[in-house]
Amino acid sequence: MAAVAAAAALMFIPVWAVQSVPADLRPMLAKPDSEMRLVVTRYALDRETISGNYAIGGRGGRGGGRGAGRGGGAVATAGPVPISPARLARLKRFDLDWQAAIGRLDRAALTPAAAAQLDELNTSIAANLTQLEADALTLAQLAPALPFAQKIVDLIEARIRVEDVDAEKAARTITAVVEEITALQASLPPLNNEVAARAADATDQLRTIITEWFGFYNGYDPLFTWWMGMPYADVDKALEDYAAFLRTTAAAAGPTVAAMPSRVAPLVPAPAPEFASVPDLAEIIALPQDEMRDIVDRFNAEGRAASGRGGRGGRGGAQPGAAAPAVPVTARDNSAWLTALTSLDFDALSRNAQVDYLYIKRTAERALAQAGTTIPPGPPRKADTSDIEGRPRGRVGLIQDLGDNMIPYTPEQLIALANREFAWCEDEMKKAARELGFGDDWKKAIEHTKNTYVPPGDQPRMIMDLLDEAVDYLRANDLLSVPSVAAESLHMTMLSPQAQLTSPFFLGGDRILVSYPTDTMSFDARMQSMRGNNPGFSHATAFHEMIPGHNLVGFLNQRYRDYRPSLTSGGPFYGEGWPLYWELTMYELGFHGTPEQRVGALFWRMHRCARIMFSLNFHMGLWSPQESVDFLVDKVGHERDNATAEVRRSFESAQYANQPLYQAAYLLGGLQLRGLRKQLVDSNIMTNKQFHDEIMRQGNMPMALIRLAVTPEKLTRDMDISWKFYGELPER
Repeated sequence: MAAVAAAAALMFIPVWAVQSVPADLRPMLAKPDSEMRLVVTRYALDRETISGNYAIGGRGGRGGGRGAGRGGGAVATAGPVPISPARLARLKRFDLDWQAAIGRLDRAALTPAAAAQLDELNTSIAANLTQLEADALTLAQLAPALPFAQKIVDLIEARIRVEDVDAEKAARTITAVVEEITALQASLPPLNNEVAARAADATDQLRTIITEWFGFYNGYDPLFTWWMGMPYADVDKALEDYAAFLRTTAAAAGPTVAAMPSRVAPLVPAPAPEFASVPDLAEIIALPQDEMRDIVDRFNAEGRAASGRGGRGGRGGAQPGAAAPAVPVTARDNSAWLTALTSLDFDALSRNAQVDYLYIKRTAERALAQAGTTIPPGPPRKADTSDIEGRPRGRVGLIQDLGDNMIPYTPEQLIALANREFAWCEDEMKKAARELGFGDDWKKAIEHTKNTYVPPGDQPRMIMDLLDEAVDYLRANDLLSVPSVAAESLHMTMLSPQAQLTSPFFLGGDRILVSYPTDTMSFDARMQSMRGNNPGFSHATAFHEMIPGHNLVGFLNQRYRDYRPSLTSGGPFYGEGWPLYWELTMYELGFHGTPEQRVGALFWRMHRCARIMFSLNFHMGLWSPQESVDFLVDKVGHERDNATAEVRRSFESAQYANQPLYQAAYLLGGLQLRGLRKQLVDSNIMTNKQFHDEIMRQGNMPMALIRLAVTPEKLTRDMDISWKFYGELPER
């Protein structure tokens, strides 16, 4: 037994991951956890997110308090140096709103564990409020050394909100800051040495964020680049010199100089936001718990151990320099797991736990069926004159991958599906083309839409307006719960010219990454980038990347991570299918009000169809990369540089090359969710909001398992969980 434990420790695998499967799983059913656990997580993550919406000197607020700092005449030193009054005011409003909301909860109705967590959360919020007052005092004490700071902070926070920049005015402001810093070094009053040191740290922070501010606009906005080149270089040097001055000359006064003022008036909270920052806490507390969570975690960990990927942390294998394991880690005992499952009363399990049961059963059965099989290598890459690399998976490998992802169709059937969807798009394109006066020539409508690109410098604000429009539409039509904190925290970064070689269109996640030309790119590259990222094309994909797409998925997956255990990753079918589903849904609901916007939405839908066609044909050895590029240009209407970048990314980047179904997963995942919505919402079993909110809580798993979780049909332990979401399809 000691040898087993030693091996597990070396490989970061729980001891039980190399032990036999319990014959009786009933003792492993989890007892109810604190119903406040998701509330505590929500407060901590939302507070940190809001903090990041302002100019900050390090990490934002945390779930627990940092202490009150030192009052009286001493400078408050806890945490990073506060430099944004707006941040402090917004966080105070947030904390006060949360304090009031949890004060309305019925403590007596909670379990003892939840009541204890409620008390801890109250204490944390009170500590954070105290810290905000200490930070306000620090700001006041730093003010004599940093009278110019607010000018920089205002520029930074306007950029975070993606407000239009007046380049001439910004250059004048930065020049005034340089002049102010120069004057300060000649006339700065004596400072407490601790205040001087913190002011130096704050100056370093201002220098860092003004560099980011400059990089956001420089090269993308011609007027900004013309006005700001020299003023930025001047302020960068001035801030560097001033930080050094504060650490040497100013700090030399020592502690004999008192930190002033010794107290300030209470911090005034920001006005209440239009939409409440605090979610429905009663709804979160009432969410059901999953008694199979520990069993699923063990099953998944044994699977990772068997594949050499380590335990729950996913660190995999022994660390460099570690001795070899004393015992080998063999494949997960899937037969034993199937036997152990029979010890559970399936009908007595909660709905989510029943889905867990069926997931374990299906996974174990599939692993046993595949034992000893070998996937032959894929065919050689079809030769062409392009320099795009790639390794075809082969038809047999694709069929296995489709089965692993619970997609019950062959590659040929999926290509037929894509052709059917493409034909529908062509018919819709012709309607839009007629509205624009081009008859049935929809490619002329695409060319017209491409030429509606905005001038250099206008792209960021245009994209932010699209993001805000989508959020407003979702709320107005009650389509899903849009968390106020998420909508308040939409950030933007500009992609570099190098990144645009493989990402010709914007990307999303915790922020939107905008692809648009800089002054270092060739004329042809600039025009293709601008035309390919026009407002009509962007109208359909901006929300794909942010809300309700990738950004919201990441936001809510973090906050509901303890709602249910992970049923392995749903991979791109969930991760890309959910945002693509919204492209389908928003089109059906009439979100796109102009023909150019409909052309843009249909262009991308055609692109998703084309991705299925070119990726599966490539991986079966039937198409070359160059044929794929030509197909995107000739059939869909892509700019050639953009098409080349798309194909290169599909076959060369590690993310996509190692997941041959990734490109097909966009439309297939979206169609799966659309089928579910028709089944549940169109039949009035659920409202749109109920359906979409529950999908987000379930998290990343194969869509066939999500279907089991959200539909009302009775589940049985031996049911067939396969799902032909698109009906019957021909092989050819």
